[in-house]
Amino acid sequence: MRIRLTTLSEAERIAHQRDLGRKRKASERDRQHDAGRPIAAMVDRAVVDAVRDFLSADPTGARPIPPDALMRTVALHLLRRSHRAYATGAEPVSFTREGVQAALRDRLLTPAKAA
Repeated sequence: MRIRLTTLSEAERIAHQRDLGRKRKASERDRQHDAGRPIAAMVDRAVVDAVRDFLSADPTGARPIPPDALMRTVALHLLRRSHRAYATGAEPVSFTREGVQAALRDRLLTPAKAA
């Protein structure tokens, strides 16, 4: 069913556009889940946890963080998050190695949007 946007008030038009955006993002997240890819927010949290692990191991911060070790630690944190979610009764998430690598590459190597 298609709604004619010209008959809607400004508030209704904005609400309709937001609803379409929510549905689009939900279907995008479902496709990523089915492909074994973590969503961007989950990758962000895993990266922060991994960096926190490295910084807490060396409080002076004098030691550089090797990128390969960081990627392995991020993948480990994603696995831990998946296990914790499953233990709480959530639907099990199985990430593929390729999906995790692609999500990390997209999240870390994509230039930031201009403000």
